[in-house]
Amino acid sequence: MSPIYIRPAREQAEHDRLILFLEAKYQKKYEVLINKGESKDYALKVGTGTYFPDLILQEARKPAGVIEVETGESTNNLEALAQWVHFGKAKVPFHLYVPVLMYDAARRFCEMHQVTVTEIWTYRSLMNGFDLVRVFHDPQAVAKSGKGPVAKVVAMPKQVEVPRSEPAIEAVEEILAKIGSREAAKAAAKAAARPSVKTIVKSVVPVKPVAPVKPVAAPAPAPAPSKASTQVKKAAAPAKPAKPVKPVKPVKKSSKPAWKPAPKPVKKAAAKKPVVKPVIKKVVAKKAASKPVKKAKAAKKAKARPKKR
Repeated sequence: MSPIYIRPAREQAEHDRLILFLEAKYQKKYEVLINKGESKDYALKVGTGTYFPDLILQEARKPAGVIEVETGESTNNLEALAQWVHFGKAKVPFHLYVPVLMYDAARRFCEMHQVTVTEIWTYRSLMNGFDLVRVFHDPQAVAKSGKGPVAKVVAMPKQVEVPRSEPAIEAVEEILAKIGSREAAKAAAKAAARPSVKTIVKSVVPVKPVAPVKPVAAPAPAPAPSKASTQVKKAAAPAKPAKPVKPVKPVKKSSKPAWKPAPKPVKKAAAKKPVVKPVIKKVVAKKAASKPVKKAKAAKKAKARPKKR
């Protein structure tokens, strides 16, 4: 098991499955002691240090081999320093199992830290098991490990889990009764600790009686007019004659039709004049007839000569 790295759950399951697979492989020849998962049942004591490899091969109660299984995440420099170096000094064959893709890294770490490994195996998970291939083998690795004491196998005491006893029902009831009595005692102590409230009675001041209000006399109603006076007033005011109503003249129907606005004349669109393209005439200049140069020169010479007398 790795003391410095916590593997993911998927890789840890594959790691434990390979340990069981190797146990079935080697148990025909050796006595196989395993530390599966986080268990620490068997230890390997190398010098003053105590380590917990994944498998220990034992023969006649003596260690005959040490096997360490690594995953892709645990194949690193810290793991090589923490375990591989010490397993190589145990004076027994040391077998290292790594994934196929991590072989080069494991070989490089072994050469860097001078780990005397006897065999390096690569594994690949299959449906019903594992595909194991031995890639490296050094039969003289144990002799190269140098002088020192042989490793010893130490069986660690197993931790026995003590089952928890369930409390009896009567004990639970007693505990609840004690808790209730304690709470009641606390409530009574709080009530006793509160200060007493004194009732303060104020003297009531007597109220003076209010004088009664005198009723206000209502105004006397006006006397109703007599019927004789109303008849006199009506006789005094003669009625006005109504104005005669003028007869309404009948509306003559006009023979002329109702006036309608004259429609606006629609302007005709002006006809587009055809665009006349100018005709470009090519004027070819006529070459002037070239006079004979020789005749012109002869005429000039003849003029220039004086006449003979």
